Amino acid sequence: MAVLVDWYDAEKTIVLYTLEGKWTWDELYPEYRKAIDMEKSMPYRVDVIIDMRQSGPLPLNLLTHVKNFADRQPDNIGISVVVTHNSFVMAIYQAGCKFYANIRRYFVITKTMEEALQMIEAQRTEEKDPA
Repeated sequence: MAVLVDWYDAEKTIVLYTLEGKWTWDELYPEYRKAIDMEKSMPYRVDVIIDMRQSGPLPLNLLTHVKNFADRQPDNIGISVVVTHNSFVMAIYQAGCKFYANIRRYFVITKTMEEALQMIEAQRTEEKDPA
C-alpha cells in the first residue's frame, strides 16, 4: 500500500501520513478516516505530518480533495505540515490558498521533517504564550 497512517510519537500528539510511490484517492481516504478517528480519540491537540518525500505523481483533482480534508478537520486538530521537495505540490498549495481560506489555516508546507517538527513546536508554543 502506498499510503500509511500511524502515530509519529509515543505520546500520540502527531499523526504521520506516509505517501510513497504512485497512490490514489481510494487508498488515501480509508487512511484519512483512520487518522480522524485517531485524532478524535485524544482529548488534546493533535498535529499532522504528511510525508510526501517519496511520493510519486499526484492523483487528479488535488485541490478538490485538499479542500475536503481542510473542511472536515476535527476540533482538536492543530496544523498539518506537508513535507515535500515537489515544486508542483508547492505551486498547487499556493494556488489553493488563494481560493480556499481553510487550506492555509490547516495546511503548511516545508521540505524537511526537521522543519515540520519545528513548525509544529512553534505553533504550539505560540498557542501557549500568545504575544
